[in-house]
Amino acid sequence: MNATRYPWIDFLKTLGIVLVVAGHTHLPSEQHRWIYSFHMPLFFLISGFLLAPGALAVSPREFVSKRIRKLLELYFGFGILAMLYYCYAFRDTQSLGMSLQERIASLLYASGSKNQSTDLYPVVLWYFPGLICALLLVYGSWQIPSKIGRFFALGIIVTLGVMMSGRALPWELESGCIAAGWIAIGHVLRLRQWDLAAVRAPAAVGLLAVLMGSTLALFNSSPPDIRLASLGHPWLSVPAALLMIVGFFLLCKNLPSFRLITATSAATILIFPTHTMAFPYVDRIALKIPSMHQAVASNAPWYLWSKTVLVVALTVLLHAIYQSFQTYRKRQKASQI
Repeated sequence: MNATRYPWIDFLKTLGIVLVVAGHTHLPSEQHRWIYSFHMPLFFLISGFLLAPGALAVSPREFVSKRIRKLLELYFGFGILAMLYYCYAFRDTQSLGMSLQERIASLLYASGSKNQSTDLYPVVLWYFPGLICALLLVYGSWQIPSKIGRFFALGIIVTLGVMMSGRALPWELESGCIAAGWIAIGHVLRLRQWDLAAVRAPAAVGLLAVLMGSTLALFNSSPPDIRLASLGHPWLSVPAALLMIVGFFLLCKNLPSFRLITATSAATILIFPTHTMAFPYVDRIALKIPSMHQAVASNAPWYLWSKTVLVVALTVLLHAIYQSFQTYRKRQKASQI
């Protein structure tokens, strides 16, 4: 973890995870298009910014040990949990043996776009393999001594990602190529010590950038999706993403840090891989309320956003309880020494 904490990063991660959860509901196409135009580029750019100076100058063994091993543990840990959950949830649709066989193969292949032989939910948490590939590609590019050489290498990597759009390659290679570009941008900003707290710009400038980016995103008929290495129309999607990311940076830069946002930011590591498992239970509870039947059946936007906030809040609460328990255990061990 970096010694310096950036409050605006907490706000951006909180915004991003709320949009991730909302994006997995059945929102109207315009809202879905707006979310997908920038929410995953935002996360990958933050990942690059949080790479401390010198993080890419270590040996391959040290880089894998510090950066990749933890992501592999998270991927397989949450992947096995999701696999068991979906095998139970769809036990009446497919035999346990067949379901386990397909899902283990899917987990090892590690592509969130790989089609299953049935309509069961895929088990792959594409973000982790995509992030792993992207980090390895950025690390490899940074071994080129020349800055111009790095630039061209990353340009080729991103171009290959676009060319491989929708190929469902193992370990999300196609999405990793696209994500590598955003991670590299974030890391360059960090190397140049670009802390937005020092940027002097009125909130109106940030709001204008968000509005302009949103307009471009809504003109883009096919929403970009990093998971599929799809950019939609690049002359619309790339400027839209950049404008909205910069706009939200400027809006968040002077916001005061407080515990709820910090807790939500920290809980993104739990919210991302588990939120879809919570969706069915929220719907079942809502259906027990007579006045909610129509909203659930019609996927009313207000209900989907309410479900998003509820799932995020409950996950943050669980994460906070877990962290409190861990802190308590550490204090108990310290008192016994």
